[in-house]
Amino acid sequence: MKILQISSVPVTYPGGTEKIVLDLSREFSKKNEVTILQTNLYEEYKKFQKNSRIGKIKVITCKNDYFAGGFGYSREFKNELKRIWRDFDIIHIHGHGRFTSDFSLNYLKNKKPLIYTAHGFFHTSKFEIIKKMYNLIFKMRNKTNIWFTALTKLEEKKYLSLGIEKAKIKIIPNWINFEKFSDAKKINIGFKNNFPIILFVGRLHESKGLQYVIRAIKDLQINLLIVGKDGGYLKEIKKLIEDLNLKERIELTGEISEADLKNYYRSSDFFVLFSEWEGFGISLIEAMYFKLPAIVSDRGALPILVKNRENGLIAKFPDERELRDKIKLLLSDKKLVSKIKRNEQKFVKKFESKKIFSEYKNLYHEAIK
Repeated sequence: MKILQISSVPVTYPGGTEKIVLDLSREFSKKNEVTILQTNLYEEYKKFQKNSRIGKIKVITCKNDYFAGGFGYSREFKNELKRIWRDFDIIHIHGHGRFTSDFSLNYLKNKKPLIYTAHGFFHTSKFEIIKKMYNLIFKMRNKTNIWFTALTKLEEKKYLSLGIEKAKIKIIPNWINFEKFSDAKKINIGFKNNFPIILFVGRLHESKGLQYVIRAIKDLQINLLIVGKDGGYLKEIKKLIEDLNLKERIELTGEISEADLKNYYRSSDFFVLFSEWEGFGISLIEAMYFKLPAIVSDRGALPILVKNRENGLIAKFPDERELRDKIKLLLSDKKLVSKIKRNEQKFVKKFESKKIFSEYKNLYHEAIK
């Protein structure tokens, strides 16, 4: 097969969607010819290179002209897609509410077999009118040659509300590669005390709820390890840490490599993802692989993945008191912690990468037929 993957953001960007696109492309490139067409949205500041390779994967990057609140716009992308689309057997479009997705869906309708993966839908009231208009246009468009993948039942429900036939929707979750984590090592994080460590992995953005986590641990005997790239909220987080006098109990690593990340998972005791919204939560599944009892918010897909007091704990967002109580429960109830760890190990097997890749391979072949 000749496969074209479409991403609005460079697949090397440290985001969940981009990681999934790159992993999927690497897997298919073992036996197929794979090209990634992307723009440099979010990375306009970096040195531009149009043509490159990642292993066997050909990567074409187009200059993004306008940020447009993250929607993006690229004249070069339009021209490039028009030039190359005929060369492929199937085209996989990633991301909802992006210029690249919108243009590709409209231009390629009834021309090629298409796969559309939303990777989460709109969930905030910011630009609410524009988002409603976008969804209305999306609902009205002809989608006869498109298959849609949903990460969870929650996304399937959203597709249905946008007029997609249920028969055209496949629920295929995100995944993790167990082999990548097999050689993780326990390391010294550098805290001066011997308190347990609760880990956060993700972008440092207001929607991730770190401000609530920081305030929740203030009077508890626990350290917080924050791993991830600044998403525009680092300054506020640092100020809060300083105001609460928590510098000795909170560590900010910034952006790190995958090799370092697995060691941080291995060296932590618990995990927290107290987000305003998560379409899935790959870091949560990774934490479960390392048997880190997790506390999550009751938003988005998180309460679908976590059953309270079974394979994790759920706290109502943005209730700091309830979050604090859940952390205290992990610190005090050893029987509950052991139960959660056992159940996590069973649950996480569903998301082994080989199993999920097989589902995508079947879908690609079905779409081409």
